[in-house]
Amino acid sequence: MNSMGDVLTLTIEKILWRGRGLARLDSGQVVMIEPGVLPEEVVSVRVTKAAKDFLQAEAVRILTPSPLRGVHPCPHAADCGGSRFGMVAPETGTQLKADILRDALPRALGRDHGLHIPELRVVPSPKGWRYRLRGQIHVRSGRPHAMGHASNDLVPLTDCLLLCEPLAKAMPDLAKTLPDGRFTIAASPDTGQTATEQGDVLLPFSFPEFGLTLQLPPGTFFQANWALNQHLVRSTVDALDGFERIADLFCGAGNFALPLASRGKTVLAVEGSLPAVTTGTRNAKRLNLDSVTFRDANLARPAAWKMVGDFAPRAAILDPPRTGAKGIGSTLLGMPSLERLAWVSCDVVNTIRDAKPLLAAGWRISSLTLFDMFPGTWHMEVLMILERP
Repeated sequence: MNSMGDVLTLTIEKILWRGRGLARLDSGQVVMIEPGVLPEEVVSVRVTKAAKDFLQAEAVRILTPSPLRGVHPCPHAADCGGSRFGMVAPETGTQLKADILRDALPRALGRDHGLHIPELRVVPSPKGWRYRLRGQIHVRSGRPHAMGHASNDLVPLTDCLLLCEPLAKAMPDLAKTLPDGRFTIAASPDTGQTATEQGDVLLPFSFPEFGLTLQLPPGTFFQANWALNQHLVRSTVDALDGFERIADLFCGAGNFALPLASRGKTVLAVEGSLPAVTTGTRNAKRLNLDSVTFRDANLARPAAWKMVGDFAPRAAILDPPRTGAKGIGSTLLGMPSLERLAWVSCDVVNTIRDAKPLLAAGWRISSLTLFDMFPGTWHMEVLMILERP
């Protein structure tokens, strides 16, 4: 019987959801290896957790590398936990994520719904590196750091290949202006201007297709891969084209709500972060988008849902946090006006869990699109369209 600290030699069968490698002992017991391994690799691993039915482990050494494995281009890759799949070409990473998603969905949906999955559409990132316009750094003694892989140790950074060039270049100087702690830094895709979350700087972010330029503070959440976000927003807006009253739930600063309003839709945008609501309201006023209303409300509370119900949307966008929104499926079932949902997810397994009451009531998944929003990592964004029967 294996225990913590044991070193094993295993062959990786496939990559599971959340980037873990799956291997098995001769006994058939499952071993899940932390992200950074590839299918068919022979690896030496150290057991980090011994549960009743499975083991967890971390790779110590790659004994027989996959033909897909290349040299990671980042000098900090051995220590930093930020880009565990940077050892494969970006297009290969996209293919691996599609395989991971196709493998995870039937199990997440279960026997009743797993046979009714639409064909997966895959949209790669325009850039494989240097795509992030927003990121977090840990500052110590005026220097930027990242979190170490599978630890709380800090790794000093001289560069980060995930960050766009203006932001990576400015990172050391931005860190000098900050005290010790964790901070958000950001750059404008329009001008290259950089800033930290401290201060009152507003950065321009344009949606050329919608004729909009937003002004966003670095501390307010927005999609860091702004180039691919254009495709995500277009796909979401197009999916709701036939509906005039739309609720944008967990709306942030208006990533979907403002483009929808520019198309003349009547939008109720609900978000639990007051700074994001303030930002969205300010941009709507500046852009003369009178058909969108932002509301600061906690969607975990009934009062927020009464407001949504009174609005009587025919369609809704949901973009909850990674942990999902437990109970939301049952709540949505109680809204008879709804006919279509555009569910944006950065953890689709949690999303399927939350959507099961809808599926059990006959709602169907009509469309699935994977957006490779985070190249170099196992993370992905999925747009799932659900239709009322």
